[in-house]
Amino acid sequence: MLVHICCSVDSHYFLRELHKAYPNDNLIGFFYNPNIHPKEEYNLRLQDVKRSCNMLNIELIEGDYNMQSWFDDVRGLEQAPEKGDRCNVCFDTRLLKTAELAKKLNINKFTTTLLSSPMKEQHILYNQGDIIAKNNDLEFIKINVRANGGVNKQNELAKQDNLYRQNYCGCKFALTQQRKHQNKHSLELMSNIGRQIMPGSIEARTKVFAKRDSLEKENRGYILTQQENFIWRLLLGSVSHKKETIPSYIIARSSCKKNVKSGKITWAKPELKNLYQIFQSQLNNMNTREKIHFLEDKETKYKNDSDILIGFSKRDDSMFLDIKSVNFFFNTDYENINQLVKNPPNYTQEMHLRYGLSGMESVNPIVILDSKIPHDIILNIKSILQNERVYVIFEENKNHIHL
Repeated sequence: MLVHICCSVDSHYFLRELHKAYPNDNLIGFFYNPNIHPKEEYNLRLQDVKRSCNMLNIELIEGDYNMQSWFDDVRGLEQAPEKGDRCNVCFDTRLLKTAELAKKLNINKFTTTLLSSPMKEQHILYNQGDIIAKNNDLEFIKINVRANGGVNKQNELAKQDNLYRQNYCGCKFALTQQRKHQNKHSLELMSNIGRQIMPGSIEARTKVFAKRDSLEKENRGYILTQQENFIWRLLLGSVSHKKETIPSYIIARSSCKKNVKSGKITWAKPELKNLYQIFQSQLNNMNTREKIHFLEDKETKYKNDSDILIGFSKRDDSMFLDIKSVNFFFNTDYENINQLVKNPPNYTQEMHLRYGLSGMESVNPIVILDSKIPHDIILNIKSILQNERVYVIFEENKNHIHL
């Protein structure tokens, strides 16, 4: 029997129950989901389905990711509600492709794990499956795994086996509508120019589940869980002077500013709030002696190098750094803002810098410039801070657990 698979959460329980109902059938999975956007999300779900099928000893075939073809199929239905006409076309697209493959492989039965999803109209899937089966001289297998607490059992199994439990159906139209209803931005559709991996992003999720797979391969224990986080994103950031744009880079967690005049920028050498925090990323791989030497060297250089300064706005809470100072704090060799934008430090480094300069809870703008501008500037920052559940993984050790 050929089984169309939409995601591991729906398939993991479904395949087990299907095997019980059809013990004599050899089940073959078929992952065909060009509706899933963006591609990074598709890759993550595919990887999780591969893991699930491997756990269940089921062969898996991957279909083409023909995204443009799917967009053509649903053209004109972009604004249709979930469970509406767009979803019906999407079902047809995937079931038709499954039926075509079944005939090619000389398999006379097919079904779909979409039947297990509480977000799908089961009777519509039954009807569509029967029509496609009749047109192709096949049998569409209808099985209800939702009954008798099946949905709860499915969710429990997904948690027990540490599956990736996505928080939206798959297509960008449903995602946009869902986030709008939640009064949130679609973080899944955002990415940085420099491809910086941000908390709450699909890339961050991918890293977590890649670590899960690595730990399992090494037969090492772990705990996979979710945490509530406030996720920051920069939507717009610009610095200008006399209507001329000045190259700039905005450090993470900088709050919004709308046409704010900085007044004269004063460059000074204040006491750092926490030197250790600023360099924590570099210190992680050092022993105690190396850490002491490193921090002493940095502290001496900071005090004695007259070019390492921090800028302060006369009118608000904004802070400024130039490229030379940034290279000192990040141990980098950027020549200008353009290089920094294209290859930024990682998010954790930016947060360590913020912590060391202005404190753990600070949200004041920290802006990096090419040089130490003495005059006033106009600052525009549009950023968001929204609550999200994010995956984290804790690796088990013999005597303790660490992140």
